[in-house]
Amino acid sequence: INRRITHNRDAAGDFGIRMFMHIPIGIIMSIPIFSWGLIYLFKFYEQNEDAHSVDEAWKDVFGSMVGYIIGMIIQIYVLCFVLF
Repeated sequence: INRRITHNRDAAGDFGIRMFMHIPIGIIMSIPIFSWGLIYLFKFYEQNEDAHSVDEAWKDVFGSMVGYIIGMIIQIYVLCFVLF
C-alpha cells in the first residue's frame, strides 16, 4: 500500500497504511449522532499525540477525512435512492 499511495510530505514512507487505518473512524464520524463530538475529540487527540511524538499526525487526519467523505456519500445515497 505504501508504494502505491504516496505523498510528497511523507518523510517516514507510511502514508498509505496510516491513511487506510483511519478511514473507518472517519466513516463513524460521519454518522450524525457522533459527528461533531468525535471530530473534535479526534483532532484534539491527534494534535496532542503529534506534540508528544511528532509522528506526522496529518496522515491520520487525512485518512479520517477520506472516511468522513465516504460516509457522507453513503448517507446521501441512502437518503436519496433507498428511502425515497
